[in-house]
Amino acid sequence: MKTMKQRMIAIVGIVLMFALMLTACHKADTNEAATEAAAQQVTVTQSQELTSKNTDNTKKAEAAKTTKAAKKTEAAKTTKAAKKTEKATKKVTKAATKKTTEATGSPVQRFQGRYGNGRCTIDVVGVANNSVEIHVYWSSSAWEHSEWTMSGNFDEDANGFYVYYSDAVRTDYKYNDDGTKESSEKVYVGGKGSFRFNGNKMTWDDQAEHIADGMVFTK
Repeated sequence: MKTMKQRMIAIVGIVLMFALMLTACHKADTNEAATEAAAQQVTVTQSQELTSKNTDNTKKAEAAKTTKAAKKTEAAKTTKAAKKTEKATKKVTKAATKKTTEATGSPVQRFQGRYGNGRCTIDVVGVANNSVEIHVYWSSSAWEHSEWTMSGNFDEDANGFYVYYSDAVRTDYKYNDDGTKESSEKVYVGGKGSFRFNGNKMTWDDQAEHIADGMVFTK
């Protein structure tokens, strides 16, 4: 009977020992799983931090790129606007200078240039401070025209500025249908007359033939 009891105790001890072993194994597995889960969590956290850092760096690089492009565009706009303003300023200044010269410059500066009326053009060219050469071109047809050359000095009276001349030379030209010159004839030399100037207008008093009486030539 005593031996049976001892056997029972031994069996219970063995069972308890196995139970303890199973509990220990389960605990170990649990701890290992927890450790692995913690390690995975750390890895995920590090990955998230790295991703966030990369995203921040990308955003910063993109922002810097955008800022640089914006500055470049703004600089280009500023340069273009500055050039446009400079061009406009030069144009205004040139116009103002021309207007001032026409109003207050010497007679040569104020009145030289090309004047015209119909088939007639008159070029007034300054050759000195107060002297000019004048060339008249007057077309009567596609095959014939006349030219006058004269020179003189600017003078002024109560009616304004004028140029008197006494050396006019008139020459008539004729041309063939193909444009070649057929003939030229000197009509007269030593012709007298005057040109009178008023702003951008001019009149011609031709004392030799009175060819331009009543005509106004505009610059």
